This record gives sequence, structure tokens and C-alpha cells, in this order.
Amino acid sequence: MFAMADETTGRFLYPLATPKSAEAPAIVVDVSDVGDMPDVQSWADDAKKLCEQWYPILCQFLATDEWTPPKEIKLVFKRELRVPGATSRNTIAVSADWVRKHPDDFGMVIHELVHVIQAYPDSPNKPGWLVEGIADYIRLWKYEPEVPRPRIDPQKSNYRDSYRTSAAFLAWVSWKYDKRLVRKLDAALRQGSYSDAIFEDVTTKNLDALWEEFVGRQR
Repeated sequence: MFAMADETTGRFLYPLATPKSAEAPAIVVDVSDVGDMPDVQSWADDAKKLCEQWYPILCQFLATDEWTPPKEIKLVFKRELRVPGATSRNTIAVSADWVRKHPDDFGMVIHELVHVIQAYPDSPNKPGWLVEGIADYIRLWKYEPEVPRPRIDPQKSNYRDSYRTSAAFLAWVSWKYDKRLVRKLDAALRQGSYSDAIFEDVTTKNLDALWEEFVGRQR
């Protein structure tokens, strides 16, 4: 799946998948719960366009070569949702309250759309920190790389913290050791065969040693 003619230079090249379809599946928007919120409905229309444009792009960043995509993706806007967004299979729930308070946060939709594409099977080898870390890595380093990011506090953080911390760690390890890392991790999670040993196979260092090296650059 990760065929590279030259292993010496391969780690410097970011691999892109070749998805079966260059188009997104049908994006279905449900605003029935926020019918009296025209601003949210307008935001929902923009979110649909974003998903249609970015779905094929996101697929190329992950190991989707042999993946069967969903026939449709649902964007369901909710009055009462305690988190900005949440994904279950091919359905993304979005908080109307969050949208109103953060109308510029389309990166949240990208994060949730990555979860739809990940579609990892349930497995004891599926670490939540890595699932969220990959989604935020794609969001922050591919969709909105120009957004300033806070420095990681080495005294309070760990690579297993998920989201931005794990994303920053993945971005650094990919840059330093092998730009194919995230696709390799995604492929293993998709196949239910993930092991922490993948990091050592790619870098010759275990996760804890990599974290120490990473935070050393943050001080």
C-alpha cells in the first residue's frame, strides 16, 4: 500500500491515496431542530459545501485506497449538544449554539469529517488519543496550517492527551522521521492491527523516547 521505489528518499515524500471516487458522497443537511435559526441554516449550507470540496482531499491524506466510502454523510444541527461536534458512523452532529458563538470554526467540521473517513473498526488496539490526534493533525496541519498554535507545555502534557497535543506530536514525528507515518498509522487502525511498535519501526525509537525528544524542542 505504501509502495516507495527508494526507501532512502521515500520518508521525505508525503504519500497521497488515490481514492476510488474524486467526488464526495451525498451530503445531507438536517436543520429540522433549528428551523427558527436562519443564521445556523446559512452556516449549514456553507458546511455542506465545505464537506463536498474537502472530502476527496481528506481521503488523499489517509489510507483510503481500499476503503469503501459511505453512500451519504449527514450533517445534523442540534439545539442541545454539549460538544461542538460529534460523529457516529456517517452522521455528524453539530451544536447550533457553538456555531452561533464561533461562526468561523469550520475546522471543527473538518475534524468530524475526518472521523467519518477514519471509520476504524472496534478493536482493543484502537487508542482514542491517536484517533483524535490524527483528526486534529489533518485539521490543523492540512486544512488550517496558517492558524497560530499554542506551544505545548512539557510539564503538563503527554502524547496521549489527544487532539492538539497529539496532533502536534504526530506532525513533528512525521516531519523529523517519515512523512508517511500518519498514513501508516491510519492504515493499521483501519485494519485493526495497530501497535505502538509502529512508531519504533518507523523511527527506531519508542513513543516515550520520541516524546522526550519532542518536548525537548519545546523548552
